[in-house]
Amino acid sequence: EGGIEAVLAGMKKHVKSAGVQEKGCGALSNLALNDENRVKIGAAGGIEAVIAGMGKHGESAGVQEAGCRALRNLTFNHDDNKVKIGAAGGIEVVIAGMQKHVQSVGVQERGCGALLNLSFNSDNQVKIGAAGGIEA
Repeated sequence: EGGIEAVLAGMKKHVKSAGVQEKGCGALSNLALNDENRVKIGAAGGIEAVIAGMGKHGESAGVQEAGCRALRNLTFNHDDNKVKIGAAGGIEVVIAGMQKHVQSVGVQERGCGALLNLSFNSDNQVKIGAAGGIEA
């Protein structure tokens, strides 16, 4: 089993742990800096794992920041992941995190980065506007 699969297995097994979700999102974020890993993470369910962790731990600024950073990195020069994230509710979870953690510079910065990358898809542009992303 490779590193990506190990991270995802840990995130799925410990979905109730904000600490595991934060560190898992952080690991996926770092791994997603590599072009091949972006493809592997998207195909292995990494997008869904990040979104699930962010949705489960909306109160945790750490999870929100790490999740936004992971989604930002997963969408860098990767059109398929932009579509997957938009379809899986990733836009809404990013905006919810930004709205919940207005005082967190890290969440705001990483959230804006994720929305920026996601906005290079026309369907996502509409979703970002409809979900309150312009106001966030």
